Amino acid sequence: MATGRQFSIRARLTFIFVLAIALILTFTGIALVNLVHHSLETDARNEIQGEMQRTQQFFANQKRSSTKPVVLAMHGDVVIQVTNLRGTKVWAASSAIADAPLLAHQIPSPAANNGLGVTIVRSNATSSFSPDISSAQVGTIFTKRGPGLVFGFVYGQGISHNVRVLLASLLISFPLLLLMSGGLIYFGMGLALAPVESIRRRVDAIAASDLTQRVPQTGGDDEIARMAKTVNEMLDRLEAASQFEQEFVSNASHELRSPLTTLLVTTERAHHDPERADWREVGEVVLREGRRLETLIDDLAWLARHDEHRADIQSSDVDLDDLLYEESQRVRLLSTLGVDTTMIQPTRVKGDPAMMKRMIRNVVDNATRYASNELRFDSHYEGEEAVVTVADDGEGVDVTQSARLFDRFVRADRARSRHSGGTGLGLAIVSEIVLRHGGSVRFVSVESGSKIELRVRRDGRAGGSKAAGAR
Repeated sequence: MATGRQFSIRARLTFIFVLAIALILTFTGIALVNLVHHSLETDARNEIQGEMQRTQQFFANQKRSSTKPVVLAMHGDVVIQVTNLRGTKVWAASSAIADAPLLAHQIPSPAANNGLGVTIVRSNATSSFSPDISSAQVGTIFTKRGPGLVFGFVYGQGISHNVRVLLASLLISFPLLLLMSGGLIYFGMGLALAPVESIRRRVDAIAASDLTQRVPQTGGDDEIARMAKTVNEMLDRLEAASQFEQEFVSNASHELRSPLTTLLVTTERAHHDPERADWREVGEVVLREGRRLETLIDDLAWLARHDEHRADIQSSDVDLDDLLYEESQRVRLLSTLGVDTTMIQPTRVKGDPAMMKRMIRNVVDNATRYASNELRFDSHYEGEEAVVTVADDGEGVDVTQSARLFDRFVRADRARSRHSGGTGLGLAIVSEIVLRHGGSVRFVSVESGSKIELRVRRDGRAGGSKAAGAR
């Protein structure tokens, strides 16, 4: 089911990259806040401990006891408050909290190094001081008045305030960074994809007009250059396929027109003057041209299946020598030609039985049409290949020019081939069959006549070179 209009690749890639950046910024922000918070706490703890040690040193150097609260000098953002052990009286305090009541109590804390923890006093009397103190620590102290407790606090804008300021800065700056990154990425994606869109428009124009045109290549070896090269190679194949299709249709139409014309002319002539018509001759013409049409249509159908890769290959044992003996009997039965089979040796290969039978028959039919008196068959092994040769004593062919004879609708003698029933497709089919069985086919030089050589891999695996020629 359609889900509506899809976003463009440019928009989707921009969204993905912005989302990735957002995740990175989020994790970075969390890590930064934790790092800053830990750093501030460490600094505050060290500063408080330093101030507590200074206070202890102060009381250790005090020469006489005082019953009045001592006002301590303030250093940095740390304030000190010294109380008795019971936490009921303030003995000393920093100048910033000199008038403050008791701000904290000592509680047991197994997690602390000295086993002492702090709880802040929350009351009306401390309400004006409590918001300004944080990061409290406590320790014991010895004074002239006796043992007591020393409390240290960060005074003023504490760690939580600094962390909140940092969070606010991140919450403001991160969306701006995302917005700027998204804009830059969207613009950059547009520049990166511009050649792709240019290639698309060019291909669209080529497909609509002329397959001979090509996509311009900028050089280099990046993805765009390789895509342009691949598109041009595809256009080469499309142009070749289009030309092949046009030539194939044109040739097929021409080949079909000839027997149809003969049939129509013969039957129309007999129809206009039935009393003078030689109906025996008419029947022979209709039968001959009908068989020619049947053969041509059958060959065209086989090639069409092969070109579309729909012809499945069956793999089983095929005795090529048996196929040659069968063809020799058929030739003797249907003609006056002699067939020499003395050179046939047992030759078994893996392949498609129907294709192999058609391959042998097409080669034999081709030789039969041009033979004068005799055909010579041969089969044997050469290494990993099975070799079959079929020779005739006819006029022969120019071996140096014979490669073209394996093309479709090509004959050594067009007029004589038509008269003898040739379609110009028999050896083209042979070429396709041997190629699909990892073999090759060619005409070889002989003193007289012509000789065609088939080579097929014994294991039937594809991978051989294409045929060298046919007639």
